[in-house]
Amino acid sequence: MESIHIQPTIENHELLKLLGGQKKKRLPKSIRKKVQTARQKLNNLIKPSVHYRILKPGAMDNDAVHLDETVEFTSPQLAKTLKNAEKIVCFVGTIGTGVEHEINRLLDKQKLADAYILDAMASVAVENMIDRFQDLMEKRFSAEERTVTLRFSPGYCDWPVTQQTKLFNIFDSKEIDVELLDSCLMKPRKSVSGVFGITPQESASYNPCRDCPTRSCESRRN
Repeated sequence: MESIHIQPTIENHELLKLLGGQKKKRLPKSIRKKVQTARQKLNNLIKPSVHYRILKPGAMDNDAVHLDETVEFTSPQLAKTLKNAEKIVCFVGTIGTGVEHEINRLLDKQKLADAYILDAMASVAVENMIDRFQDLMEKRFSAEERTVTLRFSPGYCDWPVTQQTKLFNIFDSKEIDVELLDSCLMKPRKSVSGVFGITPQESASYNPCRDCPTRSCESRRN
């Protein structure tokens, strides 16, 4: 297992989506002030880390991805996405517990707007961290004329969230700072897990969203 620390950035357009702003329009001045305060606070609260393993896939079929004799991810969409993968990157990333504690403190003090804004910024931060991690992997393997697929997390598309357990079994629970609860949710809450493939650059990249009729999905990747 390898670990890397990546300092996330808060992209304004991504934050705007979560705060209900309209595209290409600014948030009200009062909200912008709260965002600025939360941005400064967030930088002091987070402890970003990504733990990952790069594994060679075993057998592939139309319905499942096999990593070894004991780990099988059941998902036709994931199997199609990773069809040409020579390696599979499995990861668990988090920005730590500090921001969660602060959100709860703000809620206890009935500072609901401040808590909501900080929560939204933390969500943007953890996703940005994973985006940057995937970009680093793409750059790392580009020298070998390889590229990355879209990434999947348990609960996306047709990959059941209950298979989060199988993903966590790949890691040593004593060495990662993320706990998997019985509900298959993660603790700290601002954590992301998933997989993506490393494929030859000439391989066709499959995007399951193009075959999905749910146009309103917030996770849709065009």
